[in-house]
This record gives sequence, structure tokens and C-alpha cells, in this order.
Amino acid sequence: MTVDAVRRRPRDRRARILDAAAHRFWSDGYHQVSMAAIAADVGIGASALYRHFRGKEELLLTVLDGQLRSMEEIAAHDDDPVAALIDFTLEHREFGVLWEREAGHLPETDRRGLRHRLRGLAAGLAAERTDVPGLRSWAIVSVLGSPSHHHTDLDHARFAAILRDAARAVATTPLPDDTSVLVEPRSDLRPASRREALLAVAVRLFAERGYPSVGLDDIGAAAGIAGPSVYNHFATKADVLVAALGRGNEALWLGLHRALTHAETAAQALDLLVGHYSDFATENPDVVDVLVTEVPHLPDERRDVFRRAQRDYLAEWVALIHRDAPDLPEPETRVRVHAAIAVVNGLSRIPHLRATPGYTAHTAALARAVLDRSSVN
Repeated sequence: MTVDAVRRRPRDRRARILDAAAHRFWSDGYHQVSMAAIAADVGIGASALYRHFRGKEELLLTVLDGQLRSMEEIAAHDDDPVAALIDFTLEHREFGVLWEREAGHLPETDRRGLRHRLRGLAAGLAAERTDVPGLRSWAIVSVLGSPSHHHTDLDHARFAAILRDAARAVATTPLPDDTSVLVEPRSDLRPASRREALLAVAVRLFAERGYPSVGLDDIGAAAGIAGPSVYNHFATKADVLVAALGRGNEALWLGLHRALTHAETAAQALDLLVGHYSDFATENPDVVDVLVTEVPHLPDERRDVFRRAQRDYLAEWVALIHRDAPDLPEPETRVRVHAAIAVVNGLSRIPHLRATPGYTAHTAALARAVLDRSSVN
């Protein structure tokens, strides 16, 4: 390369690379992204990209480290850190998905370091609360990350106002007087059906290790089933994932139908639906983990079908709200629904929170507070 060529290199190239990588990882999923695709997005060759970063892993770590560093600076110096963090996550909508879905692809040492920093950030967001500060602070983090899970197009100021109200709701809403403690399953009993046993083990392994790191032989070994016998039930690992996601999705739809059947009004149905979703997430955290993180690994056609089913399910929440409040703009309602579901999903995936007294009732109360239209100004 000539001296003139070096001089023509944009000064912000590294920042542009990181922005492109963040967007690619968010939209396509870490394992579906190549260095060549990121380079093409920036208008450079792959060899030039490797001069900046050794590979995707370093890129992902640098993206997450940079975003978290910016959020730490905001939390430390802004007079209204939650409002400022909301502005940041709206400008960097990939944050939630990168943290919840893609950080698992990093080495454990790096994940642990990022997790420690995010835990410190979260702790300061509801520090003034003395009842369940951990639950409330992580609920705020879930609200911050919720825009990452949808593409609702809404004016920034209005979007931010709704999220501020959602964050305020989870920070201040009164919680029910419930001290019951969730007892984690201890039984080693499994279904007699080998297919069901394989499916149950697969969900746990996918949640613990991530889909790409689990093989059919791993699933068979964990279920106590010889490798070749696994193929009598699932031809490919993708078939296992399709079955696992389908099972979780159908359980959610059954809960919706139950809420509609047992309610006399739309408001009652929504209340029952929130309760069912919170119960489901509490009792099936591994299923929720897989629903949140592993959809990008589905075959293309299956992925499209599943995402459509997810959108349809969320649309039912929106429809219930609109039956009581038809004047509410649909995009604003979708933002609140996504935030409420993100709160339940996010909390269910943190084991030490699930062990806190009153967890299930408190989580449902936080989600209901986010959905309460009276809190949206």
C-alpha cells in the first residue's frame, strides 16, 4: 500500500467497522456472519478488516466492551442516568440482543468480566429501593434492552418517553406481599419416551452451552441413549431445535387460549395472560432461554414461520390492550408489550433472582406495571 493510500484511509474506519459488525450480529446472528460480509458493509476487503481485528470473536468482544463502557460513563456522570441510557439504547438498538443472545459466543473469562460490569451498572439503577433492588434493577436493564427485540418505528421522543415510564414503573410499583420461594426441580425423573427425554435434555444443553456447541451425540449421552439411537427420533440437530422451539411456542399459545376462555373482559384476559407467561418463564427458564437466543439457527423456512408465530402471539397482547383502549396508537402499545415481555424473559434467565422470595408474583407485577397504560404520559 502506498503512502497516499494510507493517507486516504478514513479516520473513523475502526468505528465504522464496529458499527457494521454490531448491526450484522444483531440482524443475522453471530454464527451467520462472516468477516467478509462485515468488510463489504464497510467497503473494504476482508484482508483489510483482519488488520484491525483478528476475527469475529474479537469484534464481538470489542463491540460489547465499547457499548458497556459508554453506558458506564452515562450512569456515572448523567443527572438522569436511566433516561440517558434509554436514549443510548435507542440509538444502539442492537445492545439488548448482543448481550442476551450473542455474548454467549465469547470465552467464559470474557463473559464473566462483561457480566460483572453489567451487574455493577444494573445495581446503581434502583439503588434507592430497599425491597427487591436486584429484581427492580435488572428489570430496568430489560426495559433498556427491549427495543433490540423488535423493529417498531416510532418517533424517538415518544419511544423514549414510553420506555422512561416503563423503567419508572418497574422501579416504583408496589409489589404483592408474597414470600413464597421457588423450589428448583430436583428430581432426576425423565419421560419414558426416548424422544421426549432427548428433547428435555436438548433444551437444557442448548440453554447452557448454546446451540452451536451441542451435538446430537452430546444430547444422546446426556439422556443416556446411544448415539446411533438418537437418529431414530431426530434426523438432524436442527430437527431437535425445531421441536424444542415449537414446544415452547405451543405452550404459550395454550396459555393465551386459557386466558381468553377464563376471562370475562379483555382486561381480565390480559391479567391472566401476564400471569401465565410469568409462571411459564419461571418454571421453564431453559425454554425461555432457547426461545430468546436460538431462533437464528433454525433453517430459513422454519425461522420465518417461527418468527411469524412470535409476532402473532405478541399481536394478541396488543389486541387485548386495544379492546379496552382502542384510541392508543398501536406502535406505542407494541413498545410496551415488548418491554413487559422482556422484563419477564430477562429476569427468568438470572438464577439467583428466581430464588428470591415472591419472585413469580413480583415478576408478574412488574410486567403488569409496564403494561399499565395509566403510567404512560
